[in-house]
Amino acid sequence: MAFRATDTDFSGQVRTVIGRDTNIITCPAGEAYNAAHDSRPVPLPPSKRFVNMSKSNVVLTIPEPGRFELVERPYPKFLPGYAVIRNEIAPVCLEGSRIWAEHDFEFHDDPEHLGHEGVGVIDDIHPGSGFKKGDRVIAFQGDHCGNCHSCRNGLSPTYCVSNLPDHGGRALIGIEEKNDSESGGFAMAKYRIAPLANLYRIPDAVEFRYAAAANCSLGVGFSNQEMMNVRAGDTVLVGGIGFIGMGHIISALYRNATVIALMRNPYRRGLLEKMGVEYFVDPGDDDWLEQVRALTYERQGVDHSVDGSGVTWYQEKLMAATRLYGTVNFSGHTPGAKLDLSPLHHVIDPAHQFMGQHDVRTKDREHLVRALTNRRVQQMIDVMVTHEFPMSQAGEAFDVQVSKQCGKIYLHTQK
Repeated sequence: MAFRATDTDFSGQVRTVIGRDTNIITCPAGEAYNAAHDSRPVPLPPSKRFVNMSKSNVVLTIPEPGRFELVERPYPKFLPGYAVIRNEIAPVCLEGSRIWAEHDFEFHDDPEHLGHEGVGVIDDIHPGSGFKKGDRVIAFQGDHCGNCHSCRNGLSPTYCVSNLPDHGGRALIGIEEKNDSESGGFAMAKYRIAPLANLYRIPDAVEFRYAAAANCSLGVGFSNQEMMNVRAGDTVLVGGIGFIGMGHIISALYRNATVIALMRNPYRRGLLEKMGVEYFVDPGDDDWLEQVRALTYERQGVDHSVDGSGVTWYQEKLMAATRLYGTVNFSGHTPGAKLDLSPLHHVIDPAHQFMGQHDVRTKDREHLVRALTNRRVQQMIDVMVTHEFPMSQAGEAFDVQVSKQCGKIYLHTQK
């Protein structure tokens, strides 16, 4: 284990700089000397910013590409309508390929605030709610206002106006601001604040590792396929296959649809074969389209196509392979990618329905969690989750994601 220098910043926190091969948890300012020279910590002075003086939070940050820090911050403060979750698993979404490698951020994250997926245990809650301390829960991402179109209609919380910058929303950082808390809005931390409306109690029969697939893997695929009306006997073509594509594949197989994988990654093909996918087409083959059509009813083309990458090369092929009146779903995105779309030739002439969404609609949560109790689904999740790391080894997790030799990656936030 390598040690790197610690520096006190102007907020009074001690940051420990961590590279790819270290495993260090930081300590608050005032405890730094004793952490290095004595086993007895110096007590922190009382502060109204602390709700629970016996606990503090540890959050993951990526201040620059290829380097992360674990920073100790105060235990979260929270208002009625929210709870504090002791995170157990924070699945890696695009924090590796997008932030660790490129320092590219979306509206809901920045170098100090990372992660939106997670499962854990309610650690603190106000009296009178429908939950209690110790409940195991899925925390669906984002805030909840209860009064906007998305909230009133059981749609994805990502589209609650509390989360959308175009509507004045502040997403996950807004959760910290509303609660006047110095930590807790994000999943890559020991403790997280979550609105009660975005919590779902995990059945006793479902382990955390399966419940953690309820967001940006199986959850995204399942909820999108509810909108697409994927049914038994349908043919689903999935291209650009990473963990989002795998979530779609698990959902389609659960629904007894036929899956065709449009892919070239041998490692991930091996994972899909273990899940039970039978049909594979290399998109680089000259006759790839004929191969796909030959696997469909009367060579019509696929009923549904799904892009999990955001790469236009895949999106164009998926549109070409979709039958008349079929559905085309975009569930992935690549920064800067733009699709040259003709309203006449790509939408009207083939009568295609285009759709896509982030996250999981509230109305889909119960059926999603029912799917998580299915043993076959659990077996497919076991295949999809290829790597698990303690949060103190997050750099290794991100490097694996960048390599693309993986499925879904989990961070265990208490380690």
